[in-house]
Amino acid sequence: MLSGAEVMARLVALTPAQRAAALGRLNDAQIERLRADWEIWAHAGQRAPEGDWRTWVIMAGRGFGKTRAGAEWVLGVVRGAGASLGDGDSPRGTVPGADSPRGTVPGVRVALVAATVDEARRVMIEGPSGLLALAGPDDIADWSPSLGRVRFKAGGEAFLFSGASPETLRGAEHDFAWCDELAKWRHPKACWDMLQMGLRRGARPRAVVTTTPRPGTVLDTILARPDTVQTGGATWTNPHLPEAFIAAMQADYGGTRLGRQELEGVLLREVEGSLWPLDLIERCRVAAFGTGDCPSRTVPFYHPGTVPCGLSPSCNVEVGDSPRGTVPGVRRIVIGVDPPASASGTCGIVVCAVTAADRALVLADLSVSGRSPEGWAQAVAEAAALWDADRIVAERNMGGDMVAAVLRAAQPALPLTLVHASHGKVRRAEPAAALFEQGRAAFAGRFPALEAELHGLMIGGGYAGPGVSPDRADACVWALTALMLGVKAAEPRIRML
Repeated sequence: MLSGAEVMARLVALTPAQRAAALGRLNDAQIERLRADWEIWAHAGQRAPEGDWRTWVIMAGRGFGKTRAGAEWVLGVVRGAGASLGDGDSPRGTVPGADSPRGTVPGVRVALVAATVDEARRVMIEGPSGLLALAGPDDIADWSPSLGRVRFKAGGEAFLFSGASPETLRGAEHDFAWCDELAKWRHPKACWDMLQMGLRRGARPRAVVTTTPRPGTVLDTILARPDTVQTGGATWTNPHLPEAFIAAMQADYGGTRLGRQELEGVLLREVEGSLWPLDLIERCRVAAFGTGDCPSRTVPFYHPGTVPCGLSPSCNVEVGDSPRGTVPGVRRIVIGVDPPASASGTCGIVVCAVTAADRALVLADLSVSGRSPEGWAQAVAEAAALWDADRIVAERNMGGDMVAAVLRAAQPALPLTLVHASHGKVRRAEPAAALFEQGRAAFAGRFPALEAELHGLMIGGGYAGPGVSPDRADACVWALTALMLGVKAAEPRIRML
């Protein structure tokens, strides 16, 4: 007999007319069984991973479907493993990773922990993706709100707990646990510790954590454990969300720190000893320049190929017009370039300016990845034309004369200065970081990838940011150095005989 996933795969491969005819031949029981098979409807990140894990963390953006995944997992482990679609034992089929040697032995106990007991009730039990809404006719025997208890027909029970009350978890024993929005708990470490000490029933006690990320909580410790597995993704991974909602979220919060955390599900950790601490980055940020209501003055919205800016009915400025003219008081624009070490690497291309008030501004991150030398050189030439750059400062260490050759081939008139890196990236970055601390430099908008690399540069050496090398950060440092600190060029010199 075909599994639910195989049935769905065959249905998807049919034409709409063929699909309607096939579904029309199914009886009500078969339709319900297909509809209720969670495994075939779950998207990536909602499916429980295989393996001998103890904690599964679903860390994702708002609307990803974390609550649905947690509730379905609880129902799956209560029903027991080994059932497959159509065998008469389970109308929902198998939930991967949910197997337990206890099966449906009466007495299985599940802890349901949220920020408060009221929230556990509203979200985990009675919510649109809670246990009551998802349970089949053979799942739940009764729900007692006053006792905070759900009894299952298979013989198990689930109890509600609060992340604000560690003592209520002391002494309680459980086979499984579902922890919702752990980052919101008032006493996350104490509650987690008490829960773990009681998570000892059965041969394979397990916990699922469904949460949006928040740094500085017990979540960091949980994720670092070898018996923890993690899935998740961004808000827009969920194909069932309205397109209008996704568009609005991306327009309002895309690229922001809040958006990365709440929508993309990224855990933004503070790097101890960072040259660019997160609070410094946020403090040294400006959104717009000059006066007037035209969003074209908000420089970071300019990207090659985006016309017009479309941020205001009154704004008709196109990218074809130089963005330089939209930044009042700019005296000089320099583009820093850090060529990639390999064809798969990233070429850092960062645009910076200095204003009449002698303040440096990071204007744009136009870095490209996976380009040939001709490809990234063309990207540099396009950036120079777009911003009417006064100077291109490119590091020559990785390619020597090749760097100049490919850049000149892309644009012979490119105002190019080659620089030699006699010190490491972190040592070069320290004077540039001091500009931000002194209020002499700022970010003209939000640049998540660049900011993550800058945050990863550590005082005294070392890099703890994304990727192997901070190419974007290095390009930014070269540009700021040329604008504000002076730069030693590696230009050809004439020798007198």
